[in-house]
Amino acid sequence: MLKHCVLKGLLLTAFLGIMLVGSGFMVIGHRGEYFNNHMGIVEHTYQSYDHAINDGASMLEIDLERSSDGVLVISHDPTTERLSGIHRVISDTPWATLRQLPYGNGERMKSLQEVLLHYRDLPQVQFMIETRLVNNQMRMEDTLAQLVASLGLQRRVVYESFSDSSLLRMQQLQPGARTLLLLHPNTWLTSNYIATHRWTTSYGVWWPQLSGAAVNEVHAAGQQVFPWPMDNETGNEVADEYALGTDGVITNWSSHYRESPDPSRSLTDMVFDVDQPTTVYAGLGSNASSLRTLPRDTTWPASREMTVHDIRWYEIGKNEWVRASDGVLTSKLMLSHTAAMNNRPDLFALFASPFISLFKHTANHQYSVLAYQSGHLLPYEVSGSKSDS
Repeated sequence: MLKHCVLKGLLLTAFLGIMLVGSGFMVIGHRGEYFNNHMGIVEHTYQSYDHAINDGASMLEIDLERSSDGVLVISHDPTTERLSGIHRVISDTPWATLRQLPYGNGERMKSLQEVLLHYRDLPQVQFMIETRLVNNQMRMEDTLAQLVASLGLQRRVVYESFSDSSLLRMQQLQPGARTLLLLHPNTWLTSNYIATHRWTTSYGVWWPQLSGAAVNEVHAAGQQVFPWPMDNETGNEVADEYALGTDGVITNWSSHYRESPDPSRSLTDMVFDVDQPTTVYAGLGSNASSLRTLPRDTTWPASREMTVHDIRWYEIGKNEWVRASDGVLTSKLMLSHTAAMNNRPDLFALFASPFISLFKHTANHQYSVLAYQSGHLLPYEVSGSKSDS
């Protein structure tokens, strides 16, 4: 009986070793941090880029167009009207004209070279540069590769595009280049899609179409995945994006991730004892995928814990999670002491820790143990003689 208690309920918090995980979650400032062009912030300006950096973004997402004279211009739209109020088709207009167009915050349209030079001396800043076809032709790739190489920024750039051919060209021009293939809404990240796109480094997927199972398949292929929530982003997605196991996010609101950092914590030398048939999920939260069921009375190594929407979970495999309420978390180190405890519980009871109470009432052979269950320390009272152990 005592043995069962130790295996199912005993926890030495001193051995728990919980520490914050350095997850490497990449926050990518979409057009900087432009708040959907609210709050006086204008996209693709130093103002928006500085906001993103100050709010914790480690990469700036930059959209490219190409002027009529071959200059790489930073703009999401093929025309200038939305931000400047003056209508020009960028591909039909020389850079000398485009560079004079004012934005509402007092800045003007910028070239890619200007922005890369502006932030080159900030080594913590990386760049995700989106290429597009110009009049259905690849017109910017060669110039882009030459510019990045001339500034020595190859290791700080990821090339992003909806165009397979553009990214493949960038890999030809710059062997070893990191690429992110964007998926259009209604294009799903399936097993077949991953199998035919093993050449890309990573994927950008519309958040509602990304599942935990897809995240795990991407990682099994040695690639990364970054959701993009589009303009309906509210901040409510943050916990779910961390919990799904994504490698980061392309966001309009970098501040959301500074305000709500990754809540996962590592577990050292811990196991999870399953009390009842338990569903295993790929990732957590709204986009999680059920994988399989664990039988009761089985034990699994636990490497991380996370609380999402007030529910505590433990990771028992690579991005595979179970609910804490379906079992008990136990120190693996304590299991090695079980035999000794069965033979000489009086000696084992001499162990002292500020984090754990384990003591024997010699008169009635009753033991009191603090155990970690469902995220709480709970007392266990177990009675019996040594022969009951």
